[in-house]
Amino acid sequence: MNGRINLSCGKEAMTSTSISDYFIDNCLAAAHGSFVKVYLYLIRCLHDTSMPISVEEMSNRVGESENDVIKALKYWEKEGFLRVSYDADGDVRDIRIENSDGFPVRDKVLTVSEPPVRGTRTASRVTQIKSCIKEESESQEAEIIVPTYTPSQISRFKELDDFSQLIDTLEQKLGKTMTVKMLQLPSFLYESLGFTPELIEYLYDYCINAGKTSDRYIEKTAIEWKKSGIFDLDSARMHVMTRTEEYSTVINSFGIVGRRLGSSELEYLSRWHDSGFSIELIREACDRSVLKGTGGKQFSYADSILKNWMQKGITTIEEVRNDDASFRQSNPVRKSVNEQNAPKRQVSKGRFTNFPQRNYSNSDLAEFERRKLSGKKD
Repeated sequence: MNGRINLSCGKEAMTSTSISDYFIDNCLAAAHGSFVKVYLYLIRCLHDTSMPISVEEMSNRVGESENDVIKALKYWEKEGFLRVSYDADGDVRDIRIENSDGFPVRDKVLTVSEPPVRGTRTASRVTQIKSCIKEESESQEAEIIVPTYTPSQISRFKELDDFSQLIDTLEQKLGKTMTVKMLQLPSFLYESLGFTPELIEYLYDYCINAGKTSDRYIEKTAIEWKKSGIFDLDSARMHVMTRTEEYSTVINSFGIVGRRLGSSELEYLSRWHDSGFSIELIREACDRSVLKGTGGKQFSYADSILKNWMQKGITTIEEVRNDDASFRQSNPVRKSVNEQNAPKRQVSKGRFTNFPQRNYSNSDLAEFERRKLSGKKD
């Protein structure tokens, strides 16, 4: 599969990488992204004979597994863009691009009198394309076959720094040295499924935390992830976290509707999950964040609450209630600091308050009353 491939073109080689409007208008929607990358790389190689052409090299250049490269070649051959030849061992040896301007041979034959019009498709054509996409998707799912790697193939994988480091990490997680038989699984994940070392490590962590460490369970989970469109660490975290009780608790508490949580928000959930917080504590922290009216800082405020509880060793709702009660007892209701420190109000002296005040005795009051009654004036 790693042999040198001869690449040729049905017309004079190009001097620049040019993609036809027909290809963009009529092929991008139906073709898988990995297939498009392989085709673009082949077009790029047409005018530069120094560029290496092999299944392995194409896999490295476009960031797809070798199996996906083979699928791409078969797809474009079926679509009439390529003609692929194989050697006696079944390896690709020659690739002929039928027409480098982007028009497949069969379409040029079928549409000579009525060339395709850019941007227009009949309803029947749309239905046909959707049907092809569905059939291609089903075909890809059915084609996920777990190969058996030879010891020499596995040795070549281990010569790669990232794969070798991955194996060291997995052995630490599993607590044992991986035999050739055990290395079949990470080799399949790395080479056939095209998982990155970070994604494979996360997959093993996920299965180990679930208490499922058998190769069969990890393999089954990996294939399910692949069919679900998981291609990197972020998409795997999203896939895992959206299926947890923590996820539904948070979106319900915060009233999040019509969108998924972003990567930074998922980081909070992942940290709370890994820290072992119970669903009840997470819900309580989120509810308090909402009552605080923190707006866009709901996640960070809830995180600070949970960190505070962790520092105090609080692990249950009952302990939260006891902590609240202790806080109220040590901090009774009182005037605010501003109110206590405010200067006492000084009453300004007006005309009335400046009037000289006199003190009257009981005899003075009695004499005053007698004069009033007798009509005498002072």
